[in-house]
Parts: sequence; structure tokens; C-alpha cells
Amino acid sequence: MGKSRGSYEHGHSGVLNISWSDVARLCRHLVEKIEESFHPDVVVGITKGGVIPGAIIASMLRRDFYPVHVTRREQDEVTRPKPALLAKIPTDVVKDRLVVVVDDIVVSGDTLRVAVDECWAQGAAEVRTAALFLHSTSHRPDWFGLETDDLIIQPWNALVYSQGRWSLSEEYRTKLEEMGVSTDDAVTAVLLETT
Repeated sequence: MGKSRGSYEHGHSGVLNISWSDVARLCRHLVEKIEESFHPDVVVGITKGGVIPGAIIASMLRRDFYPVHVTRREQDEVTRPKPALLAKIPTDVVKDRLVVVVDDIVVSGDTLRVAVDECWAQGAAEVRTAALFLHSTSHRPDWFGLETDDLIIQPWNALVYSQGRWSLSEEYRTKLEEMGVSTDDAVTAVLLETT
């Protein structure tokens, strides 16, 4: 399969640089929304991006957290047309339990569906879904933190350390250049958020 940018193919209207403080605020908001109508026993985070908000949400709820490895990628490059389940959840983790599956962003919903199907296959009593972000054309999880059509620059994904230096991830760099946004300004904004 040729190189693809996955969710970066969405037509973005601008750029939204998300800080770690923003992530914490969005997770708190999600916890409040989830607890209004659902009281999960377990939080499952989709690797890699969903593990971060998933772990935060699990900590805020004082619930057990488990990752599920569902991805289209290998070595951070999209290599599969559809997401694959690469690491199953042990049956005893979700069997007869209420589960919320968390991802960082939902676009097509394919990755979320694979993770949800895995929870059902392992005997979950009920499964609901949450995401930090989605776009106006995205599949809708049960709960989400923020809807925006901007390119979302996440703090854990923005900068990459390679060959002794920090630089903007290639996916973000390419998309920003296509949008006519200075990548130097983007790197500066990310660095200022993390210091």
C-alpha cells in the first residue's frame, strides 16, 4: 500500500495547537459527561493516541485501564487500508463489565469499531465510546471532548526526537505546508506550550 496520511486527509479549516493543559481540561469534561449516564468498570485505550486520554480518564474515574492495540500503522506510517487488531484484550479484563473505549480522535470510526468489537468478543456486558476530538464529518462516539475541523496538533504527537534534535512530525509538517502554514511558527508554538 502506498503512503497515506489517514485522518490528515480531512479538509482542515485551520490549525489548533492543543496543550497538555487542554488535554487535562478535555479529559475532565469527558469524565463528567461519561458519569452522567454511564459508570464504567474499565477504561480501554486504543494505542497509541487513545492510551493517553484513556489513562488520564481511568485515573480520574479511579478505574482499571487497559490498552488495546488497533492500528493502520507500522513504525508510524499508514500501511493498512483498514485497522487491524494487533494485541487482544484478555477475557478476564472486560468479561461481564461495563467498558468505555477511548481514542484521541475519531474520523471514520473504523479503529473504534475494531476495539469495540474486541471488547464484545471478550464478553463485555456493555461497551461505550469516547474521544477527545472529532471533525464535523466524523463518526460520532458516545462522548467527545471537542469538535473542530481544524488540524489538531496534539502535544504527544507534535514533536519527534531524531538524530539528536527535536522537529515537527513529518505528518504535521506535510499537512501544514499544504495548508500554507509556516512550520517554523508551528514548531515554535508547540515548544512554547511545552516549556
